[in-house]
Amino acid sequence: MHLRITLTLLILSIVSINQTLSAQTKAKVEILHANTGEQRANLGPNVQLLLGNVKLKHENTIMHCDSAYLHNYQDSTFIEAFHHIHIIQNDSIHLFGDKLTYNTVEGIARVRENVKIEKQDITVLTEFLDYDRIKNFGYYFNGGEVLSGQNTLISDWGYYYPDVSEVHFKDSVVVHNPRYTIFSDTLKYHTVTEVATILGPTFIHSDNNLIYSENGHYDTMNDKAHLLKGENQSYVQGSENLLKGDTIYYDRQKGLGEAFSNFELHDTTNNLIITGDYGYYNELSEYALATKRAQLLQIYQNDTLFLHADTLQAIPLPQEESKLVKAYYNVKFFRTDMQGRCDSMVYDFRDSTNTFYNSPVIWAQENQMTAQTIKLFSRNNELYKAELINSAFIISPEGDSLLFNQIKGRNMVGHIKNNEIYRIDVDGNGQTVYYPKDEDIVIGVNRAESSNLSIFLSEKQITGIKLRTEPAGNLNPPYLLPAEDVRLQGFIWLEKIRPKNKLDIFKHVEMPKMDEYTKVYDDYQFGDTEN
Repeated sequence: MHLRITLTLLILSIVSINQTLSAQTKAKVEILHANTGEQRANLGPNVQLLLGNVKLKHENTIMHCDSAYLHNYQDSTFIEAFHHIHIIQNDSIHLFGDKLTYNTVEGIARVRENVKIEKQDITVLTEFLDYDRIKNFGYYFNGGEVLSGQNTLISDWGYYYPDVSEVHFKDSVVVHNPRYTIFSDTLKYHTVTEVATILGPTFIHSDNNLIYSENGHYDTMNDKAHLLKGENQSYVQGSENLLKGDTIYYDRQKGLGEAFSNFELHDTTNNLIITGDYGYYNELSEYALATKRAQLLQIYQNDTLFLHADTLQAIPLPQEESKLVKAYYNVKFFRTDMQGRCDSMVYDFRDSTNTFYNSPVIWAQENQMTAQTIKLFSRNNELYKAELINSAFIISPEGDSLLFNQIKGRNMVGHIKNNEIYRIDVDGNGQTVYYPKDEDIVIGVNRAESSNLSIFLSEKQITGIKLRTEPAGNLNPPYLLPAEDVRLQGFIWLEKIRPKNKLDIFKHVEMPKMDEYTKVYDDYQFGDTEN
Protein backbone atom coordinates (compact mmCIF):
# COMPACT_ATOMS: atom_id res chain seq x y z
CA MET A 1 0.00 0.00 0.00
CA HIS A 2 2.80 2.43 0.89
CA LEU A 3 4.50 1.68 -2.46
CA ARG A 4 1.26 2.37 -4.38
CA ILE A 5 0.78 5.76 -2.68
CA THR A 6 4.39 6.74 -3.36
CA LEU A 7 4.05 5.79 -7.04
CA THR A 8 0.83 7.82 -7.37
CA LEU A 9 2.44 10.90 -5.83
CA LEU A 10 5.40 10.53 -8.18
CA ILE A 11 3.11 10.43 -11.25
CA LEU A 12 1.18 13.48 -10.05
CA SER A 13 4.44 15.35 -9.50
CA ILE A 14 5.63 14.57 -13.01
CA VAL A 15 2.29 15.76 -14.48
CA SER A 16 2.48 18.95 -12.43
CA ILE A 17 6.04 19.65 -13.57
CA ASN A 18 5.03 19.08 -17.23
CA GLN A 19 2.05 21.45 -16.88
CA THR A 20 4.31 24.12 -15.34
CA LEU A 21 6.87 23.71 -18.07
CA SER A 22 4.10 23.86 -20.69
CA ALA A 23 2.70 27.06 -19.17
CA GLN A 24 6.16 28.57 -19.05
CA THR A 25 6.76 27.61 -22.66
CA LYS A 26 3.37 29.04 -23.66
CA ALA A 27 4.02 32.24 -21.78
CA LYS A 28 7.42 32.86 -23.29
CA VAL A 29 7.72 35.99 -25.48
CA GLU A 30 10.70 36.23 -27.81
CA ILE A 31 12.36 39.59 -28.39
CA LEU A 32 13.36 39.49 -32.05
CA HIS A 33 14.56 43.08 -32.25
CA ALA A 34 14.68 46.43 -30.44
CA ASN A 35 17.02 49.35 -30.88
CA THR A 36 17.50 49.53 -27.12
CA GLY A 37 16.38 47.57 -24.10
CA GLU A 38 16.37 48.77 -20.49
CA GLN A 39 15.45 47.61 -17.02
CA ARG A 40 14.78 50.59 -14.81
CA ALA A 41 14.59 50.37 -11.05
CA ASN A 42 11.47 52.51 -10.87
CA LEU A 43 9.66 50.10 -13.19
CA GLY A 44 10.27 47.06 -11.02
CA PRO A 45 12.61 44.08 -11.26
CA ASN A 46 10.55 42.15 -13.81
CA VAL A 47 9.83 44.94 -16.30
CA GLN A 48 11.73 45.44 -19.54
CA LEU A 49 11.48 48.64 -21.59
CA LEU A 50 12.04 48.16 -25.32
CA LEU A 51 12.50 51.18 -27.59
CA GLY A 52 12.73 51.62 -31.37
CA ASN A 53 11.63 49.15 -34.06
CA VAL A 54 10.46 46.63 -31.52
CA LYS A 55 9.65 43.18 -32.86
CA LEU A 56 8.23 40.44 -30.63
CA LYS A 57 7.05 36.89 -31.21
CA HIS A 58 4.61 34.82 -29.21
CA GLU A 59 3.92 31.40 -30.68
CA ASN A 60 2.56 32.05 -34.23
CA THR A 61 2.03 35.79 -33.72
CA ILE A 62 4.51 38.56 -34.64
CA MET A 63 4.18 42.08 -33.21
CA HIS A 64 5.84 45.34 -34.28
CA CYS A 65 5.66 48.64 -32.38
CA ASP A 66 7.68 51.75 -31.47
CA SER A 67 7.98 50.90 -27.78
CA ALA A 68 6.85 48.24 -25.33
CA TYR A 69 6.88 47.28 -21.67
CA LEU A 70 7.29 43.57 -20.94
CA HIS A 71 6.09 42.53 -17.49
CA ASN A 72 7.60 39.10 -16.98
CA TYR A 73 6.02 36.84 -14.39
CA GLN A 74 6.64 33.22 -13.51
CA ASP A 75 3.83 31.87 -15.67
CA SER A 76 2.97 34.73 -17.99
CA THR A 77 4.07 37.90 -19.72
CA PHE A 78 2.03 41.08 -19.87
CA ILE A 79 2.79 43.47 -22.74
CA GLU A 80 2.03 47.15 -23.08
CA ALA A 81 2.87 48.53 -26.53
CA PHE A 82 2.60 51.97 -28.12
CA HIS A 83 2.52 53.57 -31.57
CA HIS A 84 2.63 51.95 -35.01
CA ILE A 85 1.48 48.64 -33.64
CA HIS A 86 1.35 45.91 -36.27
CA ILE A 87 0.35 42.38 -35.27
CA ILE A 88 0.58 39.53 -37.76
CA GLN A 89 -1.52 36.46 -36.91
CA ASN A 90 -0.85 33.24 -38.83
CA ASP A 91 0.80 35.19 -41.68
CA SER A 92 -2.66 36.23 -42.95
CA ILE A 93 -4.31 38.63 -40.52
CA HIS A 94 -2.80 42.07 -39.93
CA LEU A 95 -3.91 44.11 -36.91
CA PHE A 96 -2.89 47.76 -36.52
CA GLY A 97 -3.36 50.33 -33.75
CA ASP A 98 -1.65 52.86 -31.47
CA LYS A 99 -2.07 51.18 -28.06
CA LEU A 100 -2.00 47.55 -27.01
CA THR A 101 -2.26 45.46 -23.87
CA TYR A 102 -1.72 41.71 -24.10
CA ASN A 103 -1.54 38.85 -21.60
CA THR A 104 0.07 35.70 -22.92
CA VAL A 105 -2.06 33.36 -20.82
CA GLU A 106 -5.36 35.07 -21.60
CA GLY A 107 -4.41 35.44 -25.27
CA ILE A 108 -6.51 38.59 -25.83
CA ALA A 109 -4.98 41.63 -27.52
CA ARG A 110 -6.75 44.84 -26.53
CA VAL A 111 -5.99 47.41 -29.22
CA ARG A 112 -7.06 51.03 -29.04
CA GLU A 113 -6.95 54.13 -31.26
CA ASN A 114 -6.81 54.00 -35.07
CA VAL A 115 -7.44 50.28 -35.02
CA LYS A 116 -7.47 48.38 -38.29
CA ILE A 117 -7.68 44.71 -39.25
CA GLU A 118 -6.66 43.74 -42.76
CA LYS A 119 -7.17 40.42 -44.45
CA GLN A 120 -7.26 39.65 -48.13
CA ASP A 121 -11.03 40.11 -48.44
CA ILE A 122 -11.83 42.59 -45.66
CA THR A 123 -10.77 45.67 -43.68
CA VAL A 124 -12.10 46.45 -40.19
CA LEU A 125 -11.82 50.00 -38.80
CA THR A 126 -12.57 51.04 -35.21
CA GLU A 127 -11.16 52.77 -32.12
CA PHE A 128 -11.71 49.89 -29.68
CA LEU A 129 -11.04 46.26 -30.54
CA ASP A 130 -10.34 43.11 -28.55
CA TYR A 131 -8.80 40.21 -30.44
CA ASP A 132 -8.82 36.70 -29.00
CA ARG A 133 -5.68 35.16 -30.45
CA ILE A 134 -6.49 31.68 -29.10
CA LYS A 135 -10.03 31.49 -30.50
CA ASN A 136 -9.00 33.64 -33.46
CA PHE A 137 -11.75 36.24 -33.53
CA GLY A 138 -11.98 39.94 -32.83
CA TYR A 139 -14.75 42.26 -31.80
CA TYR A 140 -15.40 45.98 -31.48
CA PHE A 141 -17.93 47.40 -29.07
CA ASN A 142 -18.00 51.15 -29.45
CA GLY A 143 -18.73 51.54 -33.15
CA GLY A 144 -16.80 50.39 -36.19
CA GLU A 145 -16.95 49.78 -39.90
CA VAL A 146 -16.01 46.99 -42.28
CA LEU A 147 -14.90 47.46 -45.89
CA SER A 148 -15.65 44.54 -48.22
CA GLY A 149 -15.84 44.84 -51.99
CA GLN A 150 -18.22 47.71 -52.77
CA ASN A 151 -19.79 47.46 -49.32
CA THR A 152 -19.12 49.58 -46.25
CA LEU A 153 -20.74 48.04 -43.18
CA ILE A 154 -21.20 50.09 -40.00
CA SER A 155 -22.52 49.01 -36.58
CA ASP A 156 -22.22 49.61 -32.84
CA TRP A 157 -20.98 46.06 -32.23
CA GLY A 158 -19.09 43.82 -34.62
CA TYR A 159 -17.59 40.33 -34.31
CA TYR A 160 -15.08 39.17 -36.90
CA TYR A 161 -14.42 35.41 -37.36
CA PRO A 162 -11.67 35.03 -39.98
CA ASP A 163 -11.69 31.21 -39.87
CA VAL A 164 -15.20 31.17 -41.35
CA SER A 165 -14.91 34.54 -43.16
CA GLU A 166 -17.84 36.05 -41.27
CA VAL A 167 -18.62 39.31 -39.49
CA HIS A 168 -21.60 39.53 -37.14
CA PHE A 169 -23.10 43.00 -36.70
CA LYS A 170 -25.37 44.16 -33.90
CA ASP A 171 -27.23 47.44 -33.24
CA SER A 172 -27.57 50.35 -35.68
CA VAL A 173 -26.28 48.32 -38.63
CA VAL A 174 -25.90 50.21 -41.92
CA VAL A 175 -24.54 48.80 -45.19
CA HIS A 176 -23.63 51.35 -47.86
CA ASN A 177 -23.40 50.17 -51.47
CA PRO A 178 -23.49 52.31 -54.63
CA ARG A 179 -26.77 50.60 -55.61
CA TYR A 180 -28.57 50.46 -52.25
CA THR A 181 -28.37 51.04 -48.49
CA ILE A 182 -29.23 48.45 -45.83
CA PHE A 183 -30.51 49.36 -42.36
CA SER A 184 -30.73 46.54 -39.84
CA ASP A 185 -30.80 45.57 -36.20
CA THR A 186 -28.80 42.36 -36.59
CA LEU A 187 -26.86 41.14 -39.62
CA LYS A 188 -24.33 38.45 -40.49
CA TYR A 189 -21.99 38.99 -43.44
CA HIS A 190 -19.79 36.53 -45.33
CA THR A 191 -16.67 38.33 -46.49
CA VAL A 192 -15.91 36.00 -49.43
CA THR A 193 -19.37 35.55 -50.95
CA GLU A 194 -20.53 39.01 -49.79
CA VAL A 195 -23.86 37.48 -48.74
CA ALA A 196 -25.64 39.21 -45.86
CA THR A 197 -27.76 37.03 -43.56
CA ILE A 198 -30.73 38.93 -42.16
CA LEU A 199 -31.35 38.15 -38.49
CA GLY A 200 -33.67 40.99 -37.47
CA PRO A 201 -35.83 43.80 -38.87
CA THR A 202 -34.01 45.00 -42.01
CA PHE A 203 -34.74 47.60 -44.70
CA ILE A 204 -32.91 47.68 -48.04
CA HIS A 205 -33.36 51.00 -49.85
CA SER A 206 -32.59 51.58 -53.53
CA ASP A 207 -33.68 54.04 -56.20
CA ASN A 208 -36.24 51.53 -57.51
CA ASN A 209 -37.77 49.97 -54.41
CA LEU A 210 -37.66 49.14 -50.73
CA ILE A 211 -37.13 45.62 -49.35
CA TYR A 212 -38.16 44.66 -45.82
CA SER A 213 -37.39 41.36 -44.11
CA GLU A 214 -36.70 39.92 -40.67
CA ASN A 215 -35.12 36.68 -41.83
CA GLY A 216 -33.27 35.60 -44.96
CA HIS A 217 -30.26 36.32 -47.15
CA TYR A 218 -29.20 39.11 -49.49
CA ASP A 219 -26.43 38.51 -52.04
CA THR A 220 -24.86 41.97 -52.19
CA MET A 221 -22.61 41.01 -55.11
CA ASN A 222 -25.38 39.71 -57.40
CA ASP A 223 -28.34 41.66 -55.98
CA LYS A 224 -30.37 38.54 -55.19
CA ALA A 225 -32.53 38.06 -52.11
CA HIS A 226 -34.03 35.03 -50.38
CA LEU A 227 -36.46 36.46 -47.83
CA LEU A 228 -38.26 34.44 -45.16
CA LYS A 229 -41.06 35.25 -42.76
CA GLY A 230 -40.18 36.43 -39.27
CA GLU A 231 -42.79 37.86 -36.96
CA ASN A 232 -43.95 39.80 -40.03
CA GLN A 233 -43.97 39.06 -43.76
CA SER A 234 -41.17 40.14 -46.04
CA TYR A 235 -42.03 42.55 -48.84
CA VAL A 236 -40.63 44.38 -51.86
CA GLN A 237 -42.23 47.80 -52.38
CA GLY A 238 -41.95 49.77 -55.61
CA SER A 239 -43.44 53.10 -56.58
CA GLU A 240 -46.73 51.53 -57.73
CA ASN A 241 -46.57 47.91 -56.51
CA LEU A 242 -46.04 45.98 -53.29
CA LEU A 243 -44.97 42.30 -53.32
CA LYS A 244 -45.43 40.28 -50.10
CA GLY A 245 -45.02 36.63 -49.15
CA ASP A 246 -43.88 34.20 -46.48
CA THR A 247 -40.98 33.26 -48.77
CA ILE A 248 -39.70 35.57 -51.52
CA TYR A 249 -36.97 35.05 -54.11
CA TYR A 250 -36.04 38.38 -55.65
CA ASP A 251 -33.53 39.28 -58.37
CA ARG A 252 -33.03 43.06 -58.35
CA GLN A 253 -31.07 43.20 -61.61
CA LYS A 254 -33.73 41.29 -63.56
CA GLY A 255 -36.61 42.77 -61.58
CA LEU A 256 -38.07 39.31 -60.91
CA GLY A 257 -39.84 38.27 -57.73
CA GLU A 258 -41.32 34.89 -56.75
CA ALA A 259 -43.36 34.42 -53.58
CA PHE A 260 -44.53 31.23 -51.88
CA SER A 261 -47.31 31.00 -49.28
CA ASN A 262 -49.53 34.02 -48.70
CA PHE A 263 -48.39 35.81 -51.85
CA GLU A 264 -49.76 39.34 -52.25
CA LEU A 265 -49.24 41.84 -55.05
CA HIS A 266 -50.72 45.31 -54.49
CA ASP A 267 -51.27 47.57 -57.51
CA THR A 268 -51.74 50.94 -55.82
CA THR A 269 -52.44 52.74 -59.10
CA ASN A 270 -55.41 50.58 -60.08
CA ASN A 271 -56.54 49.64 -56.55
CA LEU A 272 -55.95 45.93 -57.19
CA ILE A 273 -54.62 43.19 -54.93
CA ILE A 274 -53.69 39.74 -56.30
CA THR A 275 -53.13 36.95 -53.78
CA GLY A 276 -52.35 33.23 -53.84
CA ASP A 277 -50.11 30.56 -52.39
CA TYR A 278 -47.71 31.09 -55.30
CA GLY A 279 -47.02 34.28 -57.20
CA TYR A 280 -44.58 35.66 -59.75
CA TYR A 281 -43.95 39.30 -60.62
CA ASN A 282 -41.71 41.06 -63.14
CA GLU A 283 -41.36 44.66 -61.98
CA LEU A 284 -39.72 45.70 -65.27
CA SER A 285 -42.54 44.50 -67.54
CA GLU A 286 -45.21 44.58 -64.78
CA TYR A 287 -46.35 41.04 -65.67
CA ALA A 288 -47.78 39.07 -62.75
CA LEU A 289 -49.04 35.52 -62.18
CA ALA A 290 -50.82 33.94 -59.20
CA THR A 291 -51.94 30.33 -58.65
CA LYS A 292 -53.03 28.06 -55.79
CA ARG A 293 -56.03 29.75 -54.16
CA ALA A 294 -55.46 32.72 -56.44
CA GLN A 295 -57.64 35.73 -55.63
CA LEU A 296 -58.17 39.18 -57.11
CA LEU A 297 -59.41 42.04 -54.94
CA GLN A 298 -60.63 45.10 -56.82
CA ILE A 299 -61.19 47.96 -54.39
CA TYR A 300 -63.97 50.44 -55.09
CA GLN A 301 -64.93 53.52 -53.13
CA ASN A 302 -67.58 51.78 -51.03
CA ASP A 303 -67.08 48.11 -51.81
CA THR A 304 -64.57 45.43 -52.84
CA LEU A 305 -64.82 42.74 -55.50
CA PHE A 306 -63.39 39.35 -54.43
CA LEU A 307 -62.62 37.03 -57.36
CA HIS A 308 -61.11 33.54 -57.30
CA ALA A 309 -59.77 31.45 -60.17
CA ASP A 310 -57.30 28.64 -60.70
CA THR A 311 -54.89 31.13 -62.30
CA LEU A 312 -54.66 34.92 -62.42
CA GLN A 313 -52.49 36.96 -64.77
CA ALA A 314 -51.79 40.68 -65.04
CA ILE A 315 -50.58 41.34 -68.58
CA PRO A 316 -49.06 44.74 -69.42
CA LEU A 317 -49.92 46.72 -72.55
CA PRO A 318 -46.87 49.01 -72.60
CA GLN A 319 -47.70 50.86 -75.81
CA GLU A 320 -50.99 51.98 -74.30
CA GLU A 321 -49.69 52.30 -70.74
CA SER A 322 -52.41 49.94 -69.58
CA LYS A 323 -52.93 46.28 -68.72
CA LEU A 324 -55.25 43.28 -68.82
CA VAL A 325 -56.14 41.02 -65.92
CA LYS A 326 -56.99 37.45 -66.95
CA ALA A 327 -58.66 34.89 -64.71
CA TYR A 328 -59.16 31.41 -66.02
CA TYR A 329 -60.81 28.18 -64.96
CA ASN A 330 -63.42 27.99 -62.22
CA VAL A 331 -63.88 31.73 -61.85
CA LYS A 332 -66.15 32.85 -59.00
CA PHE A 333 -66.56 36.34 -57.61
CA PHE A 334 -68.42 38.20 -54.88
CA ARG A 335 -69.34 41.82 -54.32
CA THR A 336 -72.16 42.93 -52.06
CA ASP A 337 -74.29 44.03 -55.03
CA MET A 338 -73.07 41.50 -57.63
CA GLN A 339 -71.84 37.90 -57.75
CA GLY A 340 -70.93 35.51 -60.52
CA ARG A 341 -69.38 32.34 -61.92
CA CYS A 342 -67.77 31.53 -65.25
CA ASP A 343 -64.97 29.59 -66.88
CA SER A 344 -62.71 32.59 -67.56
CA MET A 345 -62.65 36.38 -67.39
CA VAL A 346 -60.67 39.32 -68.80
CA TYR A 347 -60.64 42.80 -67.31
CA ASP A 348 -59.41 45.50 -69.69
CA PHE A 349 -58.17 48.65 -67.97
CA ARG A 350 -58.27 50.60 -71.23
CA ASP A 351 -62.05 50.90 -71.14
CA SER A 352 -62.85 49.38 -67.72
CA THR A 353 -64.54 46.37 -69.33
CA ASN A 354 -65.07 43.00 -67.65
CA THR A 355 -65.68 40.13 -70.10
CA PHE A 356 -66.90 36.76 -68.79
CA TYR A 357 -66.54 33.72 -71.06
CA ASN A 358 -68.02 30.23 -71.48
CA SER A 359 -71.57 30.30 -70.12
CA PRO A 360 -71.18 32.74 -67.25
CA VAL A 361 -73.90 33.43 -64.70
CA ILE A 362 -74.03 36.80 -62.94
CA TRP A 363 -76.36 37.86 -60.14
CA ALA A 364 -77.02 41.57 -59.76
CA GLN A 365 -79.27 41.99 -56.74
CA GLU A 366 -82.49 40.08 -57.70
CA ASN A 367 -81.46 39.53 -61.33
CA GLN A 368 -79.78 36.40 -62.67
CA MET A 369 -78.06 36.90 -66.03
CA THR A 370 -76.72 34.12 -68.26
CA ALA A 371 -75.32 34.01 -71.80
CA GLN A 372 -72.42 32.52 -73.68
CA THR A 373 -70.47 35.74 -73.04
CA ILE A 374 -71.23 38.69 -70.74
CA LYS A 375 -69.55 42.10 -70.79
CA LEU A 376 -69.81 44.63 -67.97
CA PHE A 377 -68.84 48.23 -68.63
CA SER A 378 -67.78 50.64 -65.86
CA ARG A 379 -67.26 54.36 -65.64
CA ASN A 380 -65.78 56.03 -62.56
CA ASN A 381 -65.92 52.67 -60.77
CA GLU A 382 -69.68 52.32 -61.41
CA LEU A 383 -71.43 49.93 -63.80
CA TYR A 384 -73.37 51.62 -66.56
CA LYS A 385 -73.95 48.83 -69.09
CA ALA A 386 -74.11 45.04 -69.41
CA GLU A 387 -73.97 43.14 -72.71
CA LEU A 388 -75.23 39.55 -72.89
CA ILE A 389 -74.01 37.90 -76.09
CA ASN A 390 -75.60 34.73 -77.52
CA SER A 391 -78.30 32.81 -75.61
CA ALA A 392 -78.99 35.76 -73.34
CA PHE A 393 -81.35 35.10 -70.42
CA ILE A 394 -82.35 37.27 -67.45
CA ILE A 395 -84.45 35.89 -64.57
CA SER A 396 -85.72 37.61 -61.45
CA PRO A 397 -88.05 36.17 -58.80
CA GLU A 398 -91.41 37.81 -58.24
CA GLY A 399 -91.24 38.59 -54.53
CA ASP A 400 -91.00 35.53 -52.29
CA SER A 401 -93.07 33.38 -54.63
CA LEU A 402 -92.08 30.64 -57.02
CA LEU A 403 -92.87 32.94 -59.92
CA PHE A 404 -90.09 34.34 -62.08
CA ASN A 405 -90.00 37.26 -64.47
CA GLN A 406 -87.97 36.22 -67.51
CA ILE A 407 -86.36 37.89 -70.51
CA LYS A 408 -84.75 35.86 -73.27
CA GLY A 409 -83.12 36.66 -76.59
CA ARG A 410 -80.13 36.22 -78.82
CA ASN A 411 -78.32 39.30 -77.47
CA MET A 412 -79.18 41.85 -74.79
CA VAL A 413 -77.95 45.18 -73.51
CA GLY A 414 -78.80 46.17 -69.95
CA HIS A 415 -78.56 49.86 -69.08
CA ILE A 416 -77.61 50.53 -65.47
CA LYS A 417 -77.78 53.57 -63.24
CA ASN A 418 -77.05 53.71 -59.52
CA ASN A 419 -76.44 49.95 -59.62
CA GLU A 420 -79.97 49.24 -60.91
CA ILE A 421 -81.05 48.12 -64.38
CA TYR A 422 -83.53 50.62 -65.81
CA ARG A 423 -83.80 49.37 -69.42
CA ILE A 424 -83.07 46.15 -71.28
CA ASP A 425 -82.83 46.00 -75.08
CA VAL A 426 -83.22 42.58 -76.69
CA ASP A 427 -81.84 41.97 -80.18
CA GLY A 428 -83.15 38.82 -81.87
CA ASN A 429 -85.65 36.15 -80.79
CA GLY A 430 -86.98 38.21 -77.91
CA GLN A 431 -89.28 36.52 -75.39
CA THR A 432 -90.62 37.66 -72.03
CA VAL A 433 -92.64 36.30 -69.18
CA TYR A 434 -93.56 38.71 -66.42
CA TYR A 435 -96.23 39.10 -63.76
CA PRO A 436 -98.01 42.44 -63.54
CA LYS A 437 -99.44 43.34 -60.15
CA ASP A 438 -102.15 45.52 -58.74
CA GLU A 439 -101.45 46.74 -55.22
CA ASP A 440 -98.81 44.04 -54.77
CA ILE A 441 -101.13 41.26 -55.91
CA VAL A 442 -100.27 39.31 -59.06
CA ILE A 443 -103.12 39.78 -61.51
CA GLY A 444 -101.86 37.65 -64.35
CA VAL A 445 -98.97 36.47 -66.44
CA ASN A 446 -97.89 38.31 -69.56
CA ARG A 447 -96.08 36.28 -72.16
CA ALA A 448 -94.82 38.20 -75.18
CA GLU A 449 -92.57 37.59 -78.16
CA SER A 450 -90.85 39.97 -80.56
CA SER A 451 -87.71 39.80 -82.61
CA ASN A 452 -86.56 43.00 -80.94
CA LEU A 453 -87.96 44.51 -77.79
CA SER A 454 -87.19 46.87 -74.93
CA ILE A 455 -88.14 46.45 -71.29
CA PHE A 456 -88.34 49.36 -68.87
CA LEU A 457 -87.88 49.02 -65.12
CA SER A 458 -88.24 51.24 -62.09
CA GLU A 459 -87.47 50.30 -58.52
CA LYS A 460 -86.75 46.75 -59.70
CA GLN A 461 -90.24 46.37 -61.23
CA ILE A 462 -91.11 46.11 -64.92
CA THR A 463 -93.07 49.22 -65.88
CA GLY A 464 -93.40 48.63 -69.59
CA ILE A 465 -92.46 46.53 -72.60
CA LYS A 466 -92.04 47.83 -76.13
CA LEU A 467 -92.30 45.14 -78.79
CA ARG A 468 -90.49 46.43 -81.87
CA THR A 469 -90.66 43.72 -84.56
CA GLU A 470 -93.44 41.16 -85.23
CA PRO A 471 -94.92 41.40 -81.75
CA ALA A 472 -97.14 38.75 -80.23
CA GLY A 473 -98.35 38.46 -76.68
CA ASN A 474 -101.25 38.45 -74.24
CA LEU A 475 -102.10 38.72 -70.57
CA ASN A 476 -103.62 35.59 -69.04
CA PRO A 477 -104.80 34.64 -65.60
CA PRO A 478 -101.92 32.66 -64.13
CA TYR A 479 -103.94 29.55 -63.46
CA LEU A 480 -104.95 29.22 -67.14
CA LEU A 481 -101.41 28.69 -68.42
CA PRO A 482 -99.81 25.26 -68.24
CA ALA A 483 -96.60 24.99 -66.24
CA GLU A 484 -94.41 24.76 -69.33
CA ASP A 485 -95.68 28.13 -70.58
CA VAL A 486 -94.53 30.05 -67.52
CA ARG A 487 -90.97 28.84 -68.01
CA LEU A 488 -89.15 29.90 -71.14
CA GLN A 489 -87.08 27.20 -72.77
CA GLY A 490 -83.67 26.95 -71.11
CA PHE A 491 -84.94 28.32 -67.79
CA ILE A 492 -82.82 27.31 -64.80
CA TRP A 493 -82.68 29.07 -61.45
CA LEU A 494 -79.12 28.91 -60.09
CA GLU A 495 -79.46 30.52 -56.69
CA LYS A 496 -78.02 27.39 -55.06
CA ILE A 497 -74.57 28.03 -56.55
CA ARG A 498 -74.58 31.79 -55.93
CA PRO A 499 -71.67 32.95 -53.71
CA LYS A 500 -73.22 34.35 -50.52
CA ASN A 501 -70.03 35.86 -49.12
CA LYS A 502 -66.36 36.34 -49.99
CA LEU A 503 -65.42 32.90 -48.62
CA ASP A 504 -67.87 31.08 -50.91
CA ILE A 505 -65.72 31.87 -53.94
CA PHE A 506 -63.31 29.14 -52.75
CA LYS A 507 -66.04 26.50 -52.44
CA HIS A 508 -66.49 24.00 -55.25
CA VAL A 509 -70.18 23.61 -56.10
CA GLU A 510 -71.33 21.54 -59.07
CA MET A 511 -73.60 23.21 -61.62
CA PRO A 512 -77.16 21.87 -61.03
CA LYS A 513 -78.98 19.93 -63.71
CA MET A 514 -81.50 21.67 -65.93
CA ASP A 515 -84.57 20.09 -64.31
CA GLU A 516 -83.42 20.49 -60.73
CA TYR A 517 -85.15 23.87 -60.29
CA THR A 518 -88.15 23.26 -62.53
CA LYS A 519 -91.26 23.90 -60.43
CA VAL A 520 -94.85 23.06 -61.33
CA TYR A 521 -97.21 25.97 -61.64
CA ASP A 522 -99.68 24.64 -59.05
CA ASP A 523 -97.07 24.92 -56.29
CA TYR A 524 -98.01 28.58 -55.89
CA GLN A 525 -101.35 29.97 -54.67
CA PHE A 526 -102.30 33.25 -56.38
CA GLY A 527 -104.47 36.05 -55.09
CA ASP A 528 -108.14 36.28 -55.96
CA THR A 529 -108.47 36.92 -59.72
CA GLU A 530 -112.07 35.82 -60.31
CA ASN A 531 -113.39 39.39 -60.29
